[in-house]
This record gives sequence, C-alpha cells and structure tokens, in this order.
Amino acid sequence: MTYRSRGRSIFEVIVAVCFTGFLVGFITVLCIGNYFRAKRAQERQRQRRLAKLANRGGGSRAGASVESPPRSGYSESGQGSYAPPTGVHA
Repeated sequence: MTYRSRGRSIFEVIVAVCFTGFLVGFITVLCIGNYFRAKRAQERQRQRRLAKLANRGGGSRAGASVESPPRSGYSESGQGSYAPPTGVHA
C-alpha cells in the first residue's frame, strides 16, 4: 500500500509540519519555564524557613536536619493517613 497525499500540496504539508513543530516547541518552553519558576520558589521557601529557624533560635529542632521539614498531619497526595480524633463522641 502506497502513501497518498489526498490532494495536499507539498506547501500545505510543510506548513502543517512547521505549525506542529512550533506548537511542540512552545509547549516545551512553557514546561521548562514552569520548572525553573517552581525551582526558584522552592529555594525562596527554603531560605525563608532557614531565616525563620535562625530568628527563633532553632527552637526544639536544634539538632534536626534542615533538609527534612516538619510534616503536617495532612497527606499531600490526598490518599492519606488521616485518623479522626480518638475518644470524642458526637
């Protein structure tokens, strides 16, 4: 079975390929920009956390590693480990 152009000229094919390449490139640039923006935001948050710990004098976490921030009781993934309070009756 041979390829048939279905009535499209070579110019139309080139335009379609260029448009597809532009679209893929544009989305790629958006994704890369978002990655670096998130990376900068993460670093700013880390700096704020370090400054807060330094201003507080370290508190009860004096020996704790800076790379492991305290975790809340809520799961970030949404499939969590929520346990209702015990001993409370409605």
